[in-house]
Amino acid sequence: MGKLSGNKFHKHYAIQISISLHSEMLLTVANEKEVIGNAFLIAPKQQHKLISQTNQITMLINPLSAIGHQLHLQFGNSKDAILESELSISCITVLESFEKKAITFEKLCHLISKTLTKYRSTHEQKKRPEEDRISKAIDFLDANFERVVPLEEVAAYCFLSPSRFLHLFKEKTNLNFRRYQLWNRVVKSLPSLQKNSITETAHAFGFSDSSHYTRTFIETFGVTPKFFLPKE
Repeated sequence: MGKLSGNKFHKHYAIQISISLHSEMLLTVANEKEVIGNAFLIAPKQQHKLISQTNQITMLINPLSAIGHQLHLQFGNSKDAILESELSISCITVLESFEKKAITFEKLCHLISKTLTKYRSTHEQKKRPEEDRISKAIDFLDANFERVVPLEEVAAYCFLSPSRFLHLFKEKTNLNFRRYQLWNRVVKSLPSLQKNSITETAHAFGFSDSSHYTRTFIETFGVTPKFFLPKE
């Protein structure tokens, strides 16, 4: 959360939602399209640069979580990055309370999380097919986030062969299953960066070296692990 004055072009596998109380944010997509607004949704792997001279809040969402999948279903084919929906209105309301010092940052995070969960539930009831096996798989992965779920296990849970599961997973999410596993490991590593070096964290979470870990980290979040190191 804060101003974004020196942002450079980058991309990442997270779905990005950025919201401001003011329509002063400038988003440039793929070096050509410029958009001004106060609420944006940026799809995974989309080259972009966001500039905001006023306070904004950015959320990076796992595209292979249940909430991320629902956002992909609702906005995945949209050519316009401006987020105009009940979701942006709800988030702006929460941000306004924070800026007025009516709630703490921890409370803001809690309310934003509740808003995303409510959004997911509402749209699943409206549009989610009852027999959507990939949605079922994503729910299963969410419920077992504390461990790396083998391909064979989640495929069997959905009554699919591993090869058929991989094909459907890619088709329905536009991302591959290996990316989910990498996301899982990188997210779990975040607390370690508060106590250990980047190299120690990389080895502890199964990466070959700090370069491999840093490269995966940037691909996932768009920033280096140094961003999460304790501030002096």
